[in-house]
Amino acid sequence: MSLRTVAESRTQRLEVLDEKGRPDPSVEPKLPTETLLKMYRAMVEIRIFDEIAFKLQRQGRLGTYPQILGQEATQIVPALALRPKDWLVPTYRGQGAYYARGMKLRYSLLYWGGDDRGVHFPEETNDLIFAIPVGSHLTQAAGLAWASKLKKDGAVTLAYLGDGTSSKGDFHEALTFAGSFKLPVVYLIENNHWAISVPRERQAAAETLAQKASGYGVYGLQVDGNDALAVWKAVSGALDRARSGEGATVLECETYRIGHHTTADDAARYRPSAEVEAWKRKDPVLRLRSYLGGRGLWDEKREAELQARSQEMIAEEIKAYESFPPPNPLDMFANNYARAPWPLVEQRAELAKILEESRDLEEVSSLPPPEGRFP
Repeated sequence: MSLRTVAESRTQRLEVLDEKGRPDPSVEPKLPTETLLKMYRAMVEIRIFDEIAFKLQRQGRLGTYPQILGQEATQIVPALALRPKDWLVPTYRGQGAYYARGMKLRYSLLYWGGDDRGVHFPEETNDLIFAIPVGSHLTQAAGLAWASKLKKDGAVTLAYLGDGTSSKGDFHEALTFAGSFKLPVVYLIENNHWAISVPRERQAAAETLAQKASGYGVYGLQVDGNDALAVWKAVSGALDRARSGEGATVLECETYRIGHHTTADDAARYRPSAEVEAWKRKDPVLRLRSYLGGRGLWDEKREAELQARSQEMIAEEIKAYESFPPPNPLDMFANNYARAPWPLVEQRAELAKILEESRDLEEVSSLPPPEGRFP
């Protein structure tokens, strides 16, 4: 008998910018100025929106809201790297990715205001609705990627998940399938170091979350998630691998959730303030701004103009959100089944009668009634 090595793996980490925004020329992606500026503007806009949305919730003008403060690079940059026909499959903390894909912010507000009309994506993109259950969307993403491979349409699926979700069975089932069939899918772990109140070090004994990929025959890479250029380079590379038939990729983007888990959480009860302050020095927005400034592409005047335009744009989006007419209760019965079962038909008719009698139904439902018949 003998003891011999039958398999080995290693996990690499990609960094382009240091904490001061200075690039490493050996790995710096050569991006057009237009792309860099679009990336930065979107990151600033979503940060301002995020801060205002938090205040709206505190004022009672919005429901429970999950901030993305500190995660602007992992939210905005990957979505900008996609093609319109690619599939975006985000988590509930995904309003930044939606915005980068062209969804108006009024719809994010509408969604977090409890109105399903907030699920309003641009016609030209393939985007799935927020996955509120943790991990349930990962096997769906594998299914979308498998369909793309069978149809040979060239589309790649990008699915987001958190560090906590990487411990769930859905993650391992999805990777088993993605690895076995060499699917064109990218699983992007936003490792923000806290799964609500569970720290990363208690989440998994592995040194990195990216290395989990090797057990499934999938390529894994750890990335500085607060480095916008590193995120772009990693995601673009993963998309290219997928399109060329090389299969799935797991990207562990190390970032940090500066805010609370949601507005229903108080992170100060379990998280040391010194840790938060240390991560603020790695701010993804400030690092990209410094990089642009170092290349002569940004200055204080441009920054002031961007801040002012962003405030005006978001104010208009809030006005549009709060101008939506109340939702029609009958809409809850639409789009559930291709052919509705008789209990659903009966319940809708009962509610319609109640609304007519109480004169609360002021307009015809904007969605057609479900088809169906009694047995």
